Amino acid sequence: MTTMMRKCLIPTIFAGGLGLAALLAQEKDVDPFEPGVGAPKLVKVRVEFVEMSHEKLTELLFLEEPGSSDATALRKTVAELVKGGDASILETMMVVARSGQKATSESIREFIYPTEYEPPEVPMPKNKGNLTPEDLKALGAMATPATPTAFETKNLGSILEVQPTISPDDGLVDLRFLPEIVWHTGNDVWVERKDGLGNVSKIEMPGFYKVSLNTAITCVPGQYNLVAALSPKDQNGVTDMTRKVMVFVRCDLQNIAE
Repeated sequence: MTTMMRKCLIPTIFAGGLGLAALLAQEKDVDPFEPGVGAPKLVKVRVEFVEMSHEKLTELLFLEEPGSSDATALRKTVAELVKGGDASILETMMVVARSGQKATSESIREFIYPTEYEPPEVPMPKNKGNLTPEDLKALGAMATPATPTAFETKNLGSILEVQPTISPDDGLVDLRFLPEIVWHTGNDVWVERKDGLGNVSKIEMPGFYKVSLNTAITCVPGQYNLVAALSPKDQNGVTDMTRKVMVFVRCDLQNIAE
């Protein structure tokens, strides 16, 4: 494509979403497809959850260099622990966003569960005064179970929400982000009823476990940052204080014109 043909495409590019780059190129009479011509940069945000023993985390934090936000060396040490079997990768999330805009990536299963119930109902005849104990027992066997009337949806899996903002000199990235992992840990029985025929009906409510954080940091592109230490769940779905999850985040700039 010649330079003249590329200049003719500027209005089309503007309508298609690269308006900023095309407009700058039109004002300066340059090729918008050439590198470094005002094209917006993208930010690739990567979040890693690494699980290890509580003792190992405390040891790593003790060895961490104070006063520095650069956790790249610490991340390399953690990588060696993963190779040696002393740590494991729980989850890795990644999403690319434009500066100043929100982006979300998710790997989920929608879990729908009832939150409100109509109580059980027993059919009653018009002539209640002549009911014998046998009649009452028979009516109890015909009682309808509790009926769900309202539902909610819980997203199970991993979700990452980010909003990065690049500094004017491209040297820093202000990052607001919310990563989370959610598990369904089982159901708790709140009410259990057995009718006269031996049929059992239950009202159960699900239990969930979540590891997440909601924060904002300023990071140097290409460097790892240690942003949190969380407690995972155990096999029973409750907090395991003997284990810890280190959360690392890294931002990398991408130039779409290169």
